[in-house]
Amino acid sequence: MHIVEELADDAVFDHSARAENVRSFKEMVINYYSHTEYIRTSEQIRKDQRIIFGKVRCRAWMIIPVAVLSQFCLGSLYAWSIFNKPIDRYLYNNAEANRAQITFYIALGMLGASGASFGPWIESHSPRMCAILAALVFFFGHCTAALGLACKEISMLYFGYGFVGGIGLGIGYVTTIDAVIQWYPKSRGFASGLAVSGFGSGAVAFSNLNSALVRRFTVPQVFVILGTVNLIIMLLCAQVMRPPPPSYNIPGVAIDMKDQSISDMHHPQQRGVQNRIKGKSAAIGGQTITVGSNSGDPVLVITLSQALASRDFWLLWVAFFVNLVFGVVIISNLASMSTNMFGTSLPAPVSMIVTIEGAFNAGGRLLMGWASDWAGRRRTFLFVISLQIVIVSCLIFVIPQRTFWPFVVLVWLATLCYGGGVGVIAATLADMFGASNMSGCHGVILTGWSVAAIGGGLTYTGVVSLLTKHRGYTLSDPFVYVLNQYWILSLLICGWIALLFIRITPRERMFPRVHGEIFHHTFAGVMFRLARGTRQNGLHDYAFLSAAPGLNIDNSGDAGDNEADLESIDSKSEKMVDVNLNLHTTSISSTTDVNALPAIHDSATVSTYRQEDALVGTKQPFASEAFNYVAQDTASIHSAVDTRISCVQLMCAMPPARRCLKLFGKWRLELVSSAEVTTVWRMYLSCALLASSDGKY
Repeated sequence: MHIVEELADDAVFDHSARAENVRSFKEMVINYYSHTEYIRTSEQIRKDQRIIFGKVRCRAWMIIPVAVLSQFCLGSLYAWSIFNKPIDRYLYNNAEANRAQITFYIALGMLGASGASFGPWIESHSPRMCAILAALVFFFGHCTAALGLACKEISMLYFGYGFVGGIGLGIGYVTTIDAVIQWYPKSRGFASGLAVSGFGSGAVAFSNLNSALVRRFTVPQVFVILGTVNLIIMLLCAQVMRPPPPSYNIPGVAIDMKDQSISDMHHPQQRGVQNRIKGKSAAIGGQTITVGSNSGDPVLVITLSQALASRDFWLLWVAFFVNLVFGVVIISNLASMSTNMFGTSLPAPVSMIVTIEGAFNAGGRLLMGWASDWAGRRRTFLFVISLQIVIVSCLIFVIPQRTFWPFVVLVWLATLCYGGGVGVIAATLADMFGASNMSGCHGVILTGWSVAAIGGGLTYTGVVSLLTKHRGYTLSDPFVYVLNQYWILSLLICGWIALLFIRITPRERMFPRVHGEIFHHTFAGVMFRLARGTRQNGLHDYAFLSAAPGLNIDNSGDAGDNEADLESIDSKSEKMVDVNLNLHTTSISSTTDVNALPAIHDSATVSTYRQEDALVGTKQPFASEAFNYVAQDTASIHSAVDTRISCVQLMCAMPPARRCLKLFGKWRLELVSSAEVTTVWRMYLSCALLASSDGKY
């Protein structure tokens, strides 16, 4: 008997890898982004367990310092503003040429592009190999930039540090964060935030180091020195980069069961459900649910291509991009903005301003990453963008006043928010799509960094050029910088709205639909649903229960056109439940020993009847009842009662209360209670897994 026909028809039993013949470039790309598993031999696994010539066992805490050091070297990019005027002066004898800053935008652009291109490759190869490659490419970029400066060819500077160095940045950045995420599955936010804080800390150290080197050496010599220092440190760190053992992480995203896994169920029927679905998998909505053979906990397995094709990933991309725009523009122009606006009256050296800005950048990554572990990823992201909206709004009024310290403090706080978004994004991706997809997803989402750097930087520069060259303004005029705040503020508001529609958890993304539903969304722990049709009092309006006995709903028509059918079904459901409950009450009241009832074969069924009788008065269902109705196949408890109907009808006839707002016509907005969400989710998940088990209930 198939209670859930749509799930049974879509069930998948074997997901073993298949050899695919790639016939086109599109298929090749899909194949590249679909197979990201790092397959190791037993000998490689054994070698990965030890470092320093095989003498020391690799531990999780060892990965953090080497990741921070690697990110520290890569973060030298953030001190680029120190080079703008010296390079322009060296190449053009004009410190105001504004040509050198383009290198910064190219490097950030290539960071995202290389992360997206190499992400799947990084996921399927050794972190040590990837870290070594990143160090070599980054060093080669420095050397090429030095050669270009020596030849006074700015195009070679763009190619060397911007293009080649940017590729090294992308590979190294994604590699180190992926290694940290793999080793710290239970504190991803703090671990990844601590690692990427090294990237922000690089600006603190290298801003002072770059200033000192520029005073003592020529600009080409400075790039050779920096490249050599970064190469040595990054190669040493690469020797410690190791993946954890194969069993260190769950193979997917854990699906919550209201803080209770299937293995925690106590009723005999529920344990039977657990044993039957253990090790099984089912394809639902293009995604795969599987159950671990050891714990019995349900896990959502998503391929990288499925993750990248999801609506939630691209909404997160929008939010991430918006969060970065203001920070990228300010970081690359803070030194010149301060000098142009305040001139020689600066109360603090520019190098100190940039150094403190780097400290806020690093602190934001660590602070927001840690906060996201206990406050939640979406709440942290909402806070970060909300604070940026307030800061940019204040800058619109502060900049015209030419007050130095309020301006600088607001910029530092905005930089903290910028770093906070970067610190949270990796853990968010791992939570949404699994640690095994983190590198690929992280690489692709870093293209938001690229678009923010190139698009934001060019827009900022274009506005400044338009006002100074064609409208008569000068670089010291505050209006030049105020005008840029308006388009940044508009983007921030769009990003804040996009965050509201991101479904972080598997429950949010896979929660079943009711007939006529347009969309549902969870915000602040409350689910809202927009649907068309008559309001229903039972759970039978959920599409996945349409095939239940006595609840045959035609899915082919519009919900509004089936109004009479739904009312008839609801009436039929209530009558069947009344019959069932009367029979249960009569059977139990006729004897003092419920276990002696001849028609009832196990204590769990008796427990179910007791709960059903109790519900007659309270009208509130038990969430654990969701498992009872799928636990038996064809057994009959009473001659007039079918176990395939009793619990389903009880759930459908007496659901948790719904609050419904009629909008217009047949459109309605529902506030779905947490009790209904819990009950329906567990019913849906158990149906899906049992469908893949044997296709019967």
